[in-house]
Amino acid sequence: MSPESRQLGRAWIAGALVLAVGMAFGGVLRSWTSSAPETSHSRDQHAVEEEGHAASATGVVSIPVEAQIAGGLQTEQAVVREIESRIQVSGVVTADQGRIARVRPPGSGVVEEVFVGLGDRVKAGDPLASYDNIELGLAISEFLSAHADLRRWLATLKAHQTVLARSEQMLKVGAIARTEHDIRTARQRDAQAQVDAKQAWVSQFEEQLHRFGLTEEDVQRLSDEDDSGFHRTASISVLHAPAPGIVTAFEVSPGESIDQASELFTITDISSVWVLAEIYEHDLGSIRVGKDVSVLVPAYPDAAFRGRVTYISDTMNLATQTARVRCVVGNSEARLKLGMFASVEIPVGSIVESLAVPSSAIQTVSGRPVVFVKRSGSTFELAEVETGAEADGWIEIREGLFSGDTVITEGSFYAKTATLRELIGHSH
Repeated sequence: MSPESRQLGRAWIAGALVLAVGMAFGGVLRSWTSSAPETSHSRDQHAVEEEGHAASATGVVSIPVEAQIAGGLQTEQAVVREIESRIQVSGVVTADQGRIARVRPPGSGVVEEVFVGLGDRVKAGDPLASYDNIELGLAISEFLSAHADLRRWLATLKAHQTVLARSEQMLKVGAIARTEHDIRTARQRDAQAQVDAKQAWVSQFEEQLHRFGLTEEDVQRLSDEDDSGFHRTASISVLHAPAPGIVTAFEVSPGESIDQASELFTITDISSVWVLAEIYEHDLGSIRVGKDVSVLVPAYPDAAFRGRVTYISDTMNLATQTARVRCVVGNSEARLKLGMFASVEIPVGSIVESLAVPSSAIQTVSGRPVVFVKRSGSTFELAEVETGAEADGWIEIREGLFSGDTVITEGSFYAKTATLRELIGHSH
């Protein structure tokens, strides 16, 4: 083959290859361009389906206006306001040491009956236990003996007074010598002195009986000769609760011998408790006695207990470099239990402007704080929020709301219940 022919053949083959590659590329391009809209459409459709699913599970609830009015539902806007910043520290609920009464018997004896048990609630004056008071029995015997001496000397005094009165009449008519009259006068004065001494002695024993718990009526019955059998039972003493509270310690049983060192009951009044918090050294400078605090416990995640700082320790715990701060917290409903762990929010003085809503707007769902945002006249949507400091009935909202959003305040628990019902329905 000539060189010209070979060159022509090569050119024809190259052209065929170029044509084939171009056709192949065109086919791929047509395939990509035709499939791209379908893929885009598929993705858009998937997104729409995802959005539809999310919308059905966002916690939107419809509450008719009539139901809102009947249920006292109220709303308020989230606004920017000044809130005092706070620190949050750990603490523990303990008894107020000034509200603990430890009951011991005033004398030794043997327990006869116990009227209360561990954990019982008592009022001031309620009977706790009765026992045969040996020392009271001895005091009663001494009182009766002294009282018998008093009666004898009263009779002697009365006789001397009668004799002296007659002696005075006889002296006027000269029927008796002055010396004899003076002797009778001295005897009367000696009898009066004895009566006064015996009366003081009786009074001393009366006071002793009162210290053992006997009343004036009881003492009068002991003095009454017509009620002589009372002294046989008067030595049975009853221990009474000195203050209201709960029996938190119980160390007594019938038949047990006790004395003044025996601590039989401990009664603790928990209507007010202490929460002892540990504060790190770098925060101590911003805490002041008298500051209001909020106390949170896991048992009641939706409740904040109000308290006040009453004492800041003068010593540091060297192991933790913390100082103990005592907060007094009201506990009239006895919801706080001794030994509970607590989280204590303490104001530290600095004022910040933050978005806030009334504290009553906050509810808890799955352990997270939420609010219910008004979307229309009867539609409300659950919104998860991040909360911050709380003061004066308002709570800081760090995330989840915008200024001007309207949220349910009073009645938010009803909205929570209705929303959870809706979410459970969607899940099925």
